[in-house]
Amino acid sequence: MAAGSPRPTARGWGLLAAGAGLCGGGLGFGYLAPAVLGALALPAVAAGLLLAGRSRPVDVRRRCPAVRARAGEPVTITLALDRPRPSEVVERVAGPDGEAVISLGTARARMRYEVAAGRRGVVKAGPLRLVRTDPLGLARTSCPADDVPVRVLVHPRHHPLAAVPAGGTGGRDTSTAATRASEGAFAGLRDHAPGDDVRQVHWRTSARRGRLVVREQADAVQAGVTVLVDDRHGPAELDELAEVAASIVEHHPAVPVELRLASGALSPATASRTAHLDLLAEAGALPGADFAAACGRLRTGSGRVVVLLPGAAEEDVPTALAALTGRTALSLVGVLGTASGVEPPRGVRLLEAPDAAAFTERWNRTRWWAR
Repeated sequence: MAAGSPRPTARGWGLLAAGAGLCGGGLGFGYLAPAVLGALALPAVAAGLLLAGRSRPVDVRRRCPAVRARAGEPVTITLALDRPRPSEVVERVAGPDGEAVISLGTARARMRYEVAAGRRGVVKAGPLRLVRTDPLGLARTSCPADDVPVRVLVHPRHHPLAAVPAGGTGGRDTSTAATRASEGAFAGLRDHAPGDDVRQVHWRTSARRGRLVVREQADAVQAGVTVLVDDRHGPAELDELAEVAASIVEHHPAVPVELRLASGALSPATASRTAHLDLLAEAGALPGADFAAACGRLRTGSGRVVVLLPGAAEEDVPTALAALTGRTALSLVGVLGTASGVEPPRGVRLLEAPDAAAFTERWNRTRWWAR
């Protein structure tokens, strides 16, 4: 990026206006001294433009102690400027709450500031600009630094949550010989989702259906929990759903958790807890997602399933309940918001709460997975 052209400041424009008035009045009334004094305003501002324009890009080394943070924690950014010149440092920061321009004061070799990450999302710090003015403050110019912005993922908050027992069907022991014998066995086909291993693509079926279809193995769907988050809604609703999903991820260290979004994004059960939280941090509202199709992909497998959707999607609760009906493992549909008033079928639980904190409290109190 090139440096911006120097421009007069408000003081510089004021001086030019005053000089024009003095010069015009002096010549009009025959007073030479005011006319000469007013004429000096133009070279004074011109000199200011020349001085302010003598800015050169400055190399910046930007460092952030962590590329991930928890919602509510401050994000610390450290800047090291190579040969800083007298100028004002202006930083552009974009986050979940919008974009802001922060003035960091006079340029120094070492600078440090904090950004409040109040909500989950992505915080991008940079690029940095140096704003230089002449000694009299008559002109200013803005010069970009040779800078690489940093990107910080802000993970959602989580709440204490009781973990469901290991095993896919009501807490059975997955270490039995029968279970071990079935590991690696073919369990069915499902539509391809982001993150699936390309080696599992069933090419013959994919060609017939006109879309990618993958094999699912028995050991990938037996034990553990699959969480589907309805990401079709706005930040307020999605933040609450992400907090519940993060609570499930954080408090099931011994149970594989697969995380899915209604839009199709997937973090498989083999992924790390950090990868799950990264997906939740970056999730944005996608109103056009096919929620019914996402629920349909949950019918295969024998592990437990938790479907999370907001009260604004009340009309989709029956769709989620129907998709989970008849599965071998007891599953759950969670609604955060207005109660739906729908009676769940056999083998499916319906848990409703106004927000994420209340939802996890009711999860712990009801122990919904107990038959």
